[in-house]
Amino acid sequence: MDSLKLELNRARIQQTILAKVSSHPSARSGDIQTISQLITKSVAEGLEIERVGVWLFNDSKNELVNVDTYIRSAGIHSSGAILKENEFREEFHYLVNEKFVDANDPYTDPRTKGFIDTYLIPNGITAMLDGVIRMGEELIGTLCFEHVNKKHMWLEDEIIFCSQLGDQISLTISNQRKNKINDELIARENELKELNESLERLVEERTKKLKLANDELEMTITSLKKAQNQLVLSEKLASLGQLVAGIAHEINNPIAAIQSSAENLKEFLFESELSIFQKELKELLPDLTLQKRFLELIQILRTRIEIISGRDRMNRRKRLEVWLQTNGIPDTFAYHLIDAGFDLDVLESFRDLLCGERLERILTLLVEEITVYQSLHIMLLAVERASKMTFALKNFARFEISKNPIQVNLKENIETVLTLYQNQFKKNVKLVKEFGDVPFIEGYPEELLHLWTNLIYNALQAMSFQGKLIIQMKLEGDTVFVSVEDSGPGIPLEIQNRIFEPFFTTKPLGEGSGLGLDISRKIVERHLGSIQFVSKPGKTIFTIGLPVRITN
Repeated sequence: MDSLKLELNRARIQQTILAKVSSHPSARSGDIQTISQLITKSVAEGLEIERVGVWLFNDSKNELVNVDTYIRSAGIHSSGAILKENEFREEFHYLVNEKFVDANDPYTDPRTKGFIDTYLIPNGITAMLDGVIRMGEELIGTLCFEHVNKKHMWLEDEIIFCSQLGDQISLTISNQRKNKINDELIARENELKELNESLERLVEERTKKLKLANDELEMTITSLKKAQNQLVLSEKLASLGQLVAGIAHEINNPIAAIQSSAENLKEFLFESELSIFQKELKELLPDLTLQKRFLELIQILRTRIEIISGRDRMNRRKRLEVWLQTNGIPDTFAYHLIDAGFDLDVLESFRDLLCGERLERILTLLVEEITVYQSLHIMLLAVERASKMTFALKNFARFEISKNPIQVNLKENIETVLTLYQNQFKKNVKLVKEFGDVPFIEGYPEELLHLWTNLIYNALQAMSFQGKLIIQMKLEGDTVFVSVEDSGPGIPLEIQNRIFEPFFTTKPLGEGSGLGLDISRKIVERHLGSIQFVSKPGKTIFTIGLPVRITN
């Protein structure tokens, strides 16, 4: 009964700490120093843990820097200590590959043995729990609970609690990065705001003078204004296009090198008859039947690449430790087997292979090969995703206006723009695509890219980046119709007849020049098409009609 009371009390304390941390202003502002001090002190005092510390990796991921450590008995915070990878290489390896390190006895645990002389003994640490902090696939750091001068067995709820706090630290760092980007965007927007204000003053002064001129001067000035607007747009887009295309090209080179190297490694390590793996396999298992069984097991493990929860991992580890002890192999080997996809069912299914005096060597070879395969598999997936993004950027950045219309794939044209805005759709925007079978059309692909960019981004802004965006495409006769529908508040009736006017905008100063829809209309007119819209609260639809062939 006392044990249950202690467990309930600990759970209440944990929930209180989590609530306080998640609602603290520093989590939203990205103040990592303040949130770290809040976490270390709250955990140390609430759960009676002598030392609680937050350690974050540097940009190169080869040093752990102590952001804050709270020492309960002294009631003080400290920071600034550094652990270097070249001094603790094996311990860093565990942090990279594990979700947590629960060292009940850090002096005998292989994952923490490197810290004994320089860290554990000087600080009197007798039990250590490191919760690895990640942001997606990026390794961020670790949250460390440390008991001093008393033994302690880390329980599952403590491990989960440590992981939850790690998520809060990861969220704070994410907010810190977002706030930094927002600050930079605000600075750039202010610069653009000043430029727009200056341009608007110049246009206003020019307009007043032109009203006093004769009809010939008015026509001349009108032409100059149109040329000026097009020049401003062309200069901005040309500069942007050059920058984006250059970045995409530079990124594409290392991507290609990584992909080529990964494929070469894959062939050299696994597929070639002269590979190191084949040599080791034949040396270890001369019998062809056992070699075949070994390769069957490799194929099964490759299909079991998965991320398992902390509880499942602990249960699987216990089962594997019993099996390893039964077969005379150190139970610490269980961590490697789990990462390679092993469980008791696999071991039992291959009892004819996994036995005898060569068992440990066979398991070691399996773990090594699966680890390398997993790394290569992750590299190739990352390369594929990066290649798709750079392809979209290069397509978008081509601002070489075609002199003559060419065949355009509208689906691919629109998908390029959607790829660039894909992060918006992953959050609070539901994207619905209803693309019918339509033929290629004659047109100017660079201009069409900017047409879809204007319409799609206007729709996202109108919805404040949350709602439903529907893009439809269909063929009617000799015309392809593309509609962009958003669930925003709609365009007020009193301004609907003005939205295509140059420099007319309802956006706050600095957020829009009022040229987007005017340019869109001109692009449609150049394609001998039509642009229409209907709008009411909760639904605005822009419909573009483009002829399959442009007749001169």
